Order: sequence, then C-alpha cells, then structure tokens
Amino acid sequence: MAAAGGSSRGAAALASELYEKCRSKYSEDHLIYQQDLLSLGVIPNNDLNLLLECTQSLVDQKLFRTHQDKDDRLAWKLISQKDAERLQNLSPNESLIYDVIHSTGRAGIWIRPLKARTNLHKSIIDRCLKSLESKNYIKSVQNVRFPGRKVYMLAELTPSEDVTGGAWFTDGVLDAEFINVLSDFIEHYVSKRSWYEVPTSRTDKHHAKRQKVSGGDVKSDSEKQYLPFPAGYQHYPTVKDITAEVNKVGITPVTLNDESVAQLLDMLCYDNKLVALNNGLNYKAVKKPNNVRLASKTRGEGDTAVANEQFEAWLGRNGMVEAPCGQCPVFKLCQPGGAVSPENCEYFDSWLEKALGF
Repeated sequence: MAAAGGSSRGAAALASELYEKCRSKYSEDHLIYQQDLLSLGVIPNNDLNLLLECTQSLVDQKLFRTHQDKDDRLAWKLISQKDAERLQNLSPNESLIYDVIHSTGRAGIWIRPLKARTNLHKSIIDRCLKSLESKNYIKSVQNVRFPGRKVYMLAELTPSEDVTGGAWFTDGVLDAEFINVLSDFIEHYVSKRSWYEVPTSRTDKHHAKRQKVSGGDVKSDSEKQYLPFPAGYQHYPTVKDITAEVNKVGITPVTLNDESVAQLLDMLCYDNKLVALNNGLNYKAVKKPNNVRLASKTRGEGDTAVANEQFEAWLGRNGMVEAPCGQCPVFKLCQPGGAVSPENCEYFDSWLEKALGF
C-alpha cells in the first residue's frame, strides 16, 4: 500500500510539472495529443500508463479538458487556473454547461443547441444558467439576426459582430442616425482628396470674407471652384486612411476597424456617392466638397440633437473662444470697411477653414 501511495504522490508531482510545461508551450485553444505530452520529457521512459494517470489527475483537477478530434483521436486542452477554480466550485451539470459555453467562444450558444449538446432537461439547464449568471461566470446577449433568441457566452468575452451586428448597432437596433452622420463625414473627407480647389483672385477672396460675416450664411463655399485630379492620380484615400481619420477626429464613441469602415464605404458606393478604384484599394468621391457640404447641411436641418452634437464636435463648441475674434485685442475696433475689419483679417480664414475642414 505504501508503494502505491508513493506512486500516487509521484504521479501528482509529474502531473503538476506536465501542466506547467504545457502552459508555457501551448495556448488554451491548442489540441494537445499524447505524443505532444511525451515530447515534453516529463514522463520517465515514456510510460503510457503513467501518462494517462497524470492526464486523468489534471482532468479531475479541472486543469485539462478531454477532446476528440475529427478522426476520433483523444486529445486535451488546457484550462487556466482561473477557470479551474471556477469549475471546482460548480456542480457536475453546471460544469458541463460551462464547458459547452466556453467552447463556443465569442459566438456564444443558443439554448436549443445547448440542450442538444448537454442532453439535459430544459428545467435543469435553466436553473444552471441562472446560477452561472448570478456568479458572473456567463452572460446572455441578444442576437441581432434572431431578436427572439438569447445566446450565452463567458462573461469576460466581447460578443462577435455576427451576434451584435458590429459598430452599426446599439443595443441590437440599427443606429441609422450614427450611420448617416458618419457617412456624411467620410464622403466629405474623401471628396476633399478627390478634387482640388482652383485658386481665386485677391478680390474674390475679399468678397468671400465679407459674405462670411454678413447674415451668417457662408455662401463662399458654394462659389469655390474645384477640378478633378488628372488621370493616373495615385493618392486617393484607402480604407486604412479613412479609418485612421475617423478614429483621429473622435466622431465615434468606439474605435472602428477597417472591416466596419469598409462596410460603410460599400454602402456609399451603392448610393453612387463614392467610386471604388483599383479593386477597392482606393476611393474617390463623385461630388465636389462644396456640393457634399451643401447636401449634408440641407439634410441635417431635420436631424436630431445627436447629429447636431457631432456637427458641433467638428466645428468647435464655443466659436467666440476658439475663433481669433474672441481673443483679438482690437476686437472693439473691428468693423466692415474699417482700418481693422473682417475683410483684411489674416487669421479668420485660416481658422474657419481648419474648423470646417474645407
């Protein structure tokens, strides 16, 4: 009996060493086969019986999961110490359900396939799910493709875009206002890089300045002249350029990735607002910057406060503080036609162009 106890203690020590070696070499998603374990040099003389004793010990401690691959070969996956502690405190049914949910990753699992995979009664599954949620081990998420279904996943995971719908959905509902605001911004950004402004004379510039401060209607933008870049021009913006600009200006509450922006670019192409060039490598705007701005302004007259907030974010929330006028020491002397006037102010145009982006 003493020899058996000594063998058991030896197997426990070898199992611990085997786990640490696996953790340093393999990820939790990696399938570990018998030959992989033997190659670690932990099991003396490649003793298969001793190896199975060690792996069973790790399975009992919830540090290994058993798996069968598509060829019905036995394999194992690592379980982190954190997950192992969770599983040790769960009932057998809770542990089984947790394992199935864990295996689905960020996609999660609906209750019907969960029932099929665990072969448990629905009342038992419901009770276990409620217990796991109360312990904050799992969470339920609404699936945008199937609004009547809830999918379950580990609490610390971020749902995949197939579940949430990506950046264009808020609480499972398509955020049309957000899409419209962002579409306007992208179209204007691409347009500024698709057309170049024809220089105007000094007299025309002074006339435009006077219009900016008379009646509050910026008419000079519509009078600007633009021409397309010549054939062979290679510097139209790419998806990465557009994504970087969107994230830089902070117009979105989250950081967008290239895939999300590419979806929006496809929509703008279908709407005949953009044209994809070089098999989607670059994008060119159909309208000139002043026409894009005018169309956006006209459509925005009926928008809600959300769109207005986004517009204010581009322009600046306090114009008199940010504009040179609010900090000008001779502001009281400034008047149209005077020695100091908007017509000859060298700072006003540069600020306005920077704020409006054209």
